[in-house]
Amino acid sequence: MKVCEIFYSIEGEGLDMGKPYVFLRLSGCNLRCKWCDTKYAWSEGVEIPVDKVIDAIARYGCNNVSITGGEPLLQAEEVYKLLDKCYNWSFQINTNGTLFNKDIFDMVDLITMDCKCPSSCERSDLNVIKKTYVEYAGKVQFKFVIANAVDYEYATAVILTEELKHVPIIFQPEWGSGMKWARQLIELVKKDAHLWTGDYDVRVIPQLQKVIWGRRRGV
Repeated sequence: MKVCEIFYSIEGEGLDMGKPYVFLRLSGCNLRCKWCDTKYAWSEGVEIPVDKVIDAIARYGCNNVSITGGEPLLQAEEVYKLLDKCYNWSFQINTNGTLFNKDIFDMVDLITMDCKCPSSCERSDLNVIKKTYVEYAGKVQFKFVIANAVDYEYATAVILTEELKHVPIIFQPEWGSGMKWARQLIELVKKDAHLWTGDYDVRVIPQLQKVIWGRRRGV
């Protein structure tokens, strides 16, 4: 598999925030999001046999593994081999909402699926979002990176139209838009509390790793 980096840190996003994780960042992506903070993963990387990747992860002594990218489902065959050999580890897969892979989704413990908002200048496949919700509601969280009010309105429309009920919905303030925007996003969520305190499980969660380390790689 083509690997961009392997490192050990804490999860900085979503429901597992703060948990120790080994991160396996794979190379290559089928999108080019405007605000992507891992653009180096679009092309950087070296080919490493799956067994060697497993050895590198095992050295850290942590059984929580986050497979991310780039878009890891572009290397689905290799990812499946890794999951099949390490069934006793706990895996999270991070994916951009354009690809669906039942074999892989069946094997992981947590699916973190993005739904791209307009500020990204890209688009997730809402059919993939809905199919993942229907089949994996018990182990999926949907993440919306939100940079402005237009993104918030789009996210709201998707959640309500697709009826993404009783699953964690993460509104992640886009880091480059600043803390002022994060505070504004919180106010929008508070204003719409009648939407988000019933069947819809929405929460605002910033990127903890950037709060602690800024834009450093490998943390």
